[in-house]
Formats: sequence, C-alpha cells, structure tokens
Amino acid sequence: MQKLSVSNFKRLIAENWKNPKARQVLMLLSVNIAGIPMAIVTSIIFTHYLGPNAFGDYQFMDNLFNLTVLISTFGFFQAANRALVLNHDKEKARQYYGATFVILLCMFVVMSGGLLLYSLYDPNLREKHLSSLLFYSIPIGWAYLSINYFEVLFQADNKMSLLAIQRLFPKIGFLISAVIIYTFLSHIKTNRLQIAWSFYVGTLALVCLYVLIRIRLSLKNLRSTIIEIWNYNRSYGFHVYIGSVFSVGMASLTPVIVSYFGFNNSGVGFYALAASLANPLSFIPNTIATTNYKEFASHNRIPKKLTLITVGLTLFSLVVLWILVPPFISFFYGKKFQSVIFINLIVSIGVAFYGIGDYFNRFLGAHGFGKLLRNTSFISGSVTLIFNFIFIPLMGANGAALTRLLGGLIYCSCILYYYRSTTKRLQVSQVESVKVE
Repeated sequence: MQKLSVSNFKRLIAENWKNPKARQVLMLLSVNIAGIPMAIVTSIIFTHYLGPNAFGDYQFMDNLFNLTVLISTFGFFQAANRALVLNHDKEKARQYYGATFVILLCMFVVMSGGLLLYSLYDPNLREKHLSSLLFYSIPIGWAYLSINYFEVLFQADNKMSLLAIQRLFPKIGFLISAVIIYTFLSHIKTNRLQIAWSFYVGTLALVCLYVLIRIRLSLKNLRSTIIEIWNYNRSYGFHVYIGSVFSVGMASLTPVIVSYFGFNNSGVGFYALAASLANPLSFIPNTIATTNYKEFASHNRIPKKLTLITVGLTLFSLVVLWILVPPFISFFYGKKFQSVIFINLIVSIGVAFYGIGDYFNRFLGAHGFGKLLRNTSFISGSVTLIFNFIFIPLMGANGAALTRLLGGLIYCSCILYYYRSTTKRLQVSQVESVKVE
C-alpha cells in the first residue's frame, strides 16, 4: 500500500479541488459552518436582550411565518424545481424564475389574507399580546416566501453561489442587527420585542431584494411558462406539497402547539433554541445531497461511498454536539436556559434522522417520485401531529422534543424503504433498456 506522503496528500487535494462538485460541496458546507457562530452570537445577544418570555414570542412569530409560507406555496416552487432540473437552456431558466415569481406574488395575497384573519380572531395571540405585532408584520410575508423560492429553485438550477449568498447574508445581517441593538439600544426597557423583530425582518427583506436583482428574472413567454409550471405542479409539485404540509408543516406546527398549551411562550423559546443548536447536524447530508441533486437524476442509485461518508460525519457531529452543548448553555445563556440542555439532547437525534432522510429524499425528488415523497411525508407528519397532542400537554417543550425524535425516526425509515424499492426498479429498467439496444 502506498504511503500517504505530504506530496501525495497535496496532489490528492489538488485533484479533488479540480472537481467542480467537490468545490461546490466545500463552498456550501463552509457557508453553513460559517453561519453557525454568527447565529449563536446573535441568539446569545437576543436571549439576554429579550429574556425567556419575549425571546419565545420572537421565535413564535418567526415560526408562524414559516408555517404559513409552507401552507401557501401549493407546490408551485417544487413544480418549478422539476422544470429547472430537466432544463438546459439558460434563457428558459430565467423565464422559469420570472413566471414562478409572479406565482409567488399571488401566493403572497393568499398568505396575507390568512394572516390577517388569524391576527384578528386568534385568542392565543390576544392573550400573549401579539395580535398587533402580527398585523403590522403581514407585509413582510413576501420575503419569507422568497427565501423558500430561492432555496428550492437554486438547488434545481445548480446556482450554488446564489444559494450560499441567500443562506449566509441574512445571518451576517442578523448579527450586525444584534450588535447594533446591544450597543445602542440596550438601555431601552420597553418595546424590546418590536425592536428586535423589526431589525430581523428588515434585514431579511434587504437580502431578498439583493438576491432577486442578481437572478435577472425574465417575464418573456410568461403565459406559456406559467401553464408549463402548472402542468408540472399537477404531475409532481402538488404531490410533494401535500407531503410537505404533513411532514415539515406538522414539525413547524410544534412550537405553535407549545404556545397554546403554555402560560407564556418561554417553552417555545427553549425548544427553538435547542433546535437551532441541533440544526447544523442536517448541514452535512443536505449539503452533499444539494450539490449532487442534478446528477442524482441520471443515476439509478447513490454511490455507497458517498452515503457512508454522509452518515459517518453526521453521527460524529451528533456526539460532538452532545459534548459541547451543556457547558456552552451554562456559560453563555445562564440558569434561566438550563432546560435547553436536555431538550437539545433529544431534539438532536431527531434532527440527525431528518437530515439523513433528506439526503435520500433528494434522490427520489431528482427522479420525480413526488407521490412517494408525498406518502412518506403524510405518514411521518400524521404521526408527528398525533404525538404533539399526546406529549406536549403532558410534558411541554420536552414533549415537543420527544415528538421531533420519533417523527425523524419514522420519516427516515419510510424514505429508506422507498429508496430501496425505487433503486431496484431503476436498475431493472436500465438492464431492460440495454437489452433493447
């Protein structure tokens, strides 16, 4: 066996660096990793500035908008994703972006109407004095929709640079906002939630505007392109949407349910903080799957080596997280947030399951198996909803963490089952096509 000398090591790095996919994985993973300390510092400042209750209110508002976005897309982003995966014309790609953005504006109207009714009539909002804040925040809904729009379409079009920008720039903006608040506004004792929330959504809107300008949308052939996306939605996008509503939607509903069963929103804040510390576990499988998404469409299975690396790095990161979180919470957040340690221990396992499941999910999505993704999401989402109403009333935020773990386990198991059955079918089809030739 050849020894790995320094020169051989350098040569190996150089050869891999020449691979565009390797560079994309490294770039996107670096962006995700770089965002972790920024997000942590921001959360430390905001938790000290707001306190447990107001921080919970802040997280509740953010989660509410994300949940509403998920409900309001109706599968059209996933439909445009499918169109872009199969497209190889740059000008046509710009038309897909333009037509989908017009659809986004229609979604925004629907989303705004739903939030308006919710802000006026929900008793939980009135009890926690959040009705007015939600009412005045409705116009920012387009930015939340845009973030989802970027995330789904950039993966399909392999625009990793823009995807990196839309992931990293908001975190930079949030950190700058937190520093400004800590430096110049810490003496203000009233309306702290409104101040923090205004800086947050303002930064989000600015980043979205910048990325939209970079895309250079085209409205040429608008009517025919919208019809094309509509057809993709009927055959693929809506199936994935239904599944997302039952899977991701039910997971996003968890903090809302915690709010309804809590005297205040402190439990929402504890759960959100624990989840945010665990979310980096999904970066590795998602980054690797995202950068290989377009290539997955031309393969009948995922390379075993790629899967072993992905799962191994995810499990290693899980152990590291368990070691680092307890002293980190104790030192930076204090006694008021000690309950986050146990919640994170449970949530992190669920996040790891979801991340690995999403890795195989990308393969199925690249091949257009929308119905299978829908079925998986329906099963895991339904179970998540049932567990939410069983465990949260009994255990509060701890019950939400247990639900996240069980939901992730079921989601990953279903995805793996469909992946194995699908790869067998694809391999049989490939053999038959070779025989015909």
